[in-house]
Amino acid sequence: MKKRHAQAMLALTVALSMTAAGCSKADSKPGTDNKATTSAQPEAQKKLKLNFYNTIGYRLTTPMPSKENDPIRQMIEKDNNIELEMTLGGENWKDKLNLLISSNQIPDILTFPDRASAIKYYDQGLVAELDDALKEVPELTKAFDPSRLEPMKYKGHMIGVPASEGVGGVNGWWINTTWLKKLNLQVPTNQQELMNVMKAFTFNDPDGNGKNDTYGFLAMLPKDGSLGNSSGAQGFQQIFWMFGVQPGFVDVKEGKVALYNTDPKTKEALQFINEMIQAKVVDPDWVTIDDGLKRDNKMYQGKDGIMIVDWRRMEPAEQKKMQDVGGSVPEWKQIAPPKGPYGDQILDVKPFQQSLIGLSKEALKDPAKTKRAMQFIQYLYTNKEAYPYLAYGIKDKTFKTVNGQPALIDRATYNEKEVEWRYNYAFVRKANDGVYFDFKNPDVTNANQKINTSYLKDNNVNPRVFDDPNDPLAQDRVKYVNEMMLKFVTGKEPLSNWDTYVKTLEDKFKLNDAIANYTKQLQSDGVIK
Repeated sequence: MKKRHAQAMLALTVALSMTAAGCSKADSKPGTDNKATTSAQPEAQKKLKLNFYNTIGYRLTTPMPSKENDPIRQMIEKDNNIELEMTLGGENWKDKLNLLISSNQIPDILTFPDRASAIKYYDQGLVAELDDALKEVPELTKAFDPSRLEPMKYKGHMIGVPASEGVGGVNGWWINTTWLKKLNLQVPTNQQELMNVMKAFTFNDPDGNGKNDTYGFLAMLPKDGSLGNSSGAQGFQQIFWMFGVQPGFVDVKEGKVALYNTDPKTKEALQFINEMIQAKVVDPDWVTIDDGLKRDNKMYQGKDGIMIVDWRRMEPAEQKKMQDVGGSVPEWKQIAPPKGPYGDQILDVKPFQQSLIGLSKEALKDPAKTKRAMQFIQYLYTNKEAYPYLAYGIKDKTFKTVNGQPALIDRATYNEKEVEWRYNYAFVRKANDGVYFDFKNPDVTNANQKINTSYLKDNNVNPRVFDDPNDPLAQDRVKYVNEMMLKFVTGKEPLSNWDTYVKTLEDKFKLNDAIANYTKQLQSDGVIK
């Protein structure tokens, strides 16, 4: 493909070019009179152009504005003495990246939304090893928790640094304490107490309307039919964790790969869920609740007493929805996960750093460009003066400073659509940044997050493994597991057939081949020997 033709095809590329000369030190940040210099400035030198492939912004379908209308870009270019050309990825980011590669327009700075993709492009020779380059920017690695840095290593080399931090412990156990008080019950702390409370919430008319229209527990069934290990599943997923297991989850025990799909404790969890369904304490709509909006609406209606939803459910906007939809605002309280029969008290898993930012091998060929690019990345993740503009947007329009602290401005005062592009810089925001998440009741909401993060399981294995793309049985194996789990909990398949289910996985669906593949991957990552 001719280069001119390739450029024409890249209509979605956001070209950010700058012709005026600049200096390495910022006289001020956009909208401020701050004269302080930045903490990660490259020394005065020739301006360099950097190509940045962005797959980690939060509005990748929103075109970026021209430089004249982008004060954040102006700040970045001035502070770093660079010209920035940024291409937005979006859903078809792989196609765009492959086109750039085939057109010999390889970006200098690369980002990937998931670790597996970064590894793939590393193995193909696109992504560079950064071990030596990182030594020149020591503040960069100090900016991240070691648990987030570790996944950035592959085959013994650092191939990037964390890009956008995943947020852990968002969804937690919530209980309607208005109902608890009405029925003179205590917060459940174990499996049996949980069943007792669910039954009371279902059959003892906790809302006092004289109707049999309440339920003890809300669950959901994602579109893929999985009961566990799904970001979309909230409900039964947490019941499985009470037993210390999760369908579809891969772990390591005693130095060997362990699959929870065949763990005896999974059978016990399935039995308990079956008992919940048979006891009619689960809202029967769970089979049609396949997304978060449908789940949330159940909370607003006020007919389910225990559910797994996110930390901000007592924020003013959520309380208003409860009032508008259900006619009242129950006293919802977030609680610790009930303890399971083996002492497990797990809510979910810790975030595993997926997204990555690094350099291309092409950029690494130029020492000056490598140095400037690494200084720029360090600036993005360590510069305290720049952080509010990157994370919150435009001063005095999307955020302001109150008593020396940043605060978001009410979105009703401006046209959000006009400035949505700013979220493509916000990937630097920290996972615990209450300002970014705009908590109105920060004391309550932050306390909820603290509860949740106290009950997260280590998660250094499962995100590293994936089925061999050449395995002809991989998809059928997953489908079979999902179907059988669903049959077991609904009683369509008796749990007395558990051993038959396991043997079918091993024989018909070649489970040992999958285990061998996972073992090889974990050995390559140094997780097991």
